[in-house]
Amino acid sequence: MFRFRKLQNFMRDVKYYIHLRSVISKNIGTADWERFKLKVDWVGRIYTVFNPLPADKGDDLDTLKIKFGERMIPCHKYIDSIGLSEVVGASAELIPNSESYLLVYYPIFKYITTWRLFINTVFIIAGFIFRHDISVFFKSLIHYW
Repeated sequence: MFRFRKLQNFMRDVKYYIHLRSVISKNIGTADWERFKLKVDWVGRIYTVFNPLPADKGDDLDTLKIKFGERMIPCHKYIDSIGLSEVVGASAELIPNSESYLLVYYPIFKYITTWRLFINTVFIIAGFIFRHDISVFFKSLIHYW
């Protein structure tokens, strides 16, 4: 039962990621995508930069945060309208040494983590190196430790 739950969680993360990539590929280049100047990296994160308007120059940091928050709402509504609000999380950070904000929509994974990917990659590589017996890998690992 426990292994089935892990497999189920893993498959759900993969399904959400495939959905994310397909929605991104359908919407790249559309008018709304270009209006918000959205970009995508190889992991599947969607990002854009909000620069201050000329009218915002000279405002204090708290006022700028409120104005940027108001300017980010249409972008959030667009992400929701294309069906990504359930599979992405949002993060907005002040870019160092500037008054601009970086808004990033990143995929939400519940089971797939960096640590699990690293460990599984090590085991897959070890399986290819030591094809006959995986215990050879563990013996050599203990020997080198």
